[in-house]
Amino acid sequence: MQKDIKKQYKKDVKRIFIWLLIMLPFLAVITFCFTYFLNMNNALNIFLLVIIGGFGVLLMEFIYKKIQDKKEKQPKKHDPYAD
Repeated sequence: MQKDIKKQYKKDVKRIFIWLLIMLPFLAVITFCFTYFLNMNNALNIFLLVIIGGFGVLLMEFIYKKIQDKKEKQPKKHDPYAD
């Protein structure tokens, strides 16, 4: 595996795990609310959590794409010490 591909892969995995750490408490609260307050069926609860998690992933990808587009538009700074 090439070095730049490996580095990008590590960045992507780190970004996904950080997003999971953000989403899991949110989904746990939603699960509690669905079960405790609404007495929802477990199958329906899981189905709704998958849909909400999917929207969370789409939101994450949208935000990441916007950040990457903004970084590409910024001019690169010259590093006088780079080889």
